[in-house]
Amino acid sequence: MDEGAPQAARAGADEARLGALRHGWGEAYRTGWDPVRGWWAQRRDNLGGDITADAPDGLWKAIVDDYTLKPVPREGDGVNVDHEALS
Repeated sequence: MDEGAPQAARAGADEARLGALRHGWGEAYRTGWDPVRGWWAQRRDNLGGDITADAPDGLWKAIVDDYTLKPVPREGDGVNVDHEALS
């Protein structure tokens, strides 16, 4: 069996998880994974620092907790959003 197959399968699963995070929270948070921070998110209104977790499920929960404390303004919610700062 190809030794790279398990790594490729994990990479595909991680991409799917990242896609789910971006689908659910992409309007309000930048999300990603890197070897230094692990799974991370940043509010698009630039408040606070990085939100990090060891696993995508943990990041999802941390984002929910952060959003519950202070919702991130989204397009069409009646709040003026600085779109230059969001990109």
